[in-house]
Amino acid sequence: MKTTIVIAAHGAPATDCPRRKIGMLMALESMGKLVSRVALLRNLQKSLDHEVRCWPRTAANDPYKAGVEALVGRIAAHTGWEVIPGDNEFCSPDIGAAIDAAIASGAARVIVATTMTTRGGEHSETEIREIVEAAQQRHGAAKIMYAWPFDPDRVARLFADEITGISRQFT
Repeated sequence: MKTTIVIAAHGAPATDCPRRKIGMLMALESMGKLVSRVALLRNLQKSLDHEVRCWPRTAANDPYKAGVEALVGRIAAHTGWEVIPGDNEFCSPDIGAAIDAAIASGAARVIVATTMTTRGGEHSETEIREIVEAAQQRHGAAKIMYAWPFDPDRVARLFADEITGISRQFT
């Protein structure tokens, strides 16, 4: 049974994407229900979202995406499983599309894990969970699991180990 991991990252706009487009997109997103009720605003939001997500990316204009892709490669090396990145916002592919790609490549199990490690964020607590649930509805035969929340002691140990290693440079 093929297992694929989807790493759900936050996503960031490319640094050379026009700020006015990003600002308009964020303003529309903040309007919530009004945008959902007005077709013109809904279409504008969808168009801006697509343009920002599909902006050409390089390591120079999107170092965050480059960092996530490097992490994906390391996770694949450690697990031996295929790992696909997906972004919550600003970047493509989105998390749902990444899950769909995993299923299309033959995965019977998809484990979704986020780079957002602490509790309390709307993206990790609510939005990604809803994306996973919608994907499960689309792909009923597959098993799609959200590896969340992370064990706070293990996350704290990761941070403590890194901090301890860096602190040795001061002695």
